[in-house]
Amino acid sequence: MVSLSLTAILLLSVPDMREMQPVNISPEEATRSYVPERPLVYAQVRIEKRVIIRVPRRRPSSLAPMTDLFPDTARETYREKKIGKCLPMNNILGVQMFADRYLDLVTRDRKRIRAQLEETCQARSFYSGFYVEKTDDGKMCAGRDILHSRTGAKCEIERFRELVPER
Repeated sequence: MVSLSLTAILLLSVPDMREMQPVNISPEEATRSYVPERPLVYAQVRIEKRVIIRVPRRRPSSLAPMTDLFPDTARETYREKKIGKCLPMNNILGVQMFADRYLDLVTRDRKRIRAQLEETCQARSFYSGFYVEKTDDGKMCAGRDILHSRTGAKCEIERFRELVPER
């Protein structure tokens, strides 16, 4: 599908045939020389490629399947531990809403990472997961990348914290 702006550029770059004068030269000579009677035509085409990664919502039961079998078991409590500003995108399996401005990310190695959203954002906007644009370095970084919800919300991540179970 060709975008409207690309179509407009291509149409504007085509010269008006009524203004052109015929010139009698051989095709070989035409490729090697400039003809003053023939207007020079320049065109610019810009092609962009975007890759969007979708992170689906994860249900709490998939994180702790044993608590469903034993309802008397107390839920685990966690403490936050500082980690770096970036996470590998391909390591993120899913997301859960936590509270207010916090999303809990579930990684392939079964870790939980809490992402704090910017002040004006609400975690409930991401009830069905989020989309994030793939970057050149393959990482999702706090203070750089923007999460897009299916409802139209856009939020930047302020920081990441790893959630470590308290023993």
